[in-house]
Amino acid sequence: MKQELEEEGSRCLLLSKQHKFNEHCCIRCCSPFTFLLNPKRPCLDCHYNVCKSCRTYSQSERGYICAACQKSR
Repeated sequence: MKQELEEEGSRCLLLSKQHKFNEHCCIRCCSPFTFLLNPKRPCLDCHYNVCKSCRTYSQSERGYICAACQKSR
């Protein structure tokens, strides 16, 4: 699991260096954001924008956590 999280982190770092990639696509699954059907939300931990299928809502923190950050917790 540790190696999987490290690979995910390095992939996200590489994608985030692409010009405005994370403004238009999910950093985790690379699906494009759409205004109503698949809105972007920032992860509370890593601060990357993620789509609705790659995040969960944290009631206690009142924000979204991406799947990778949820695993690392």
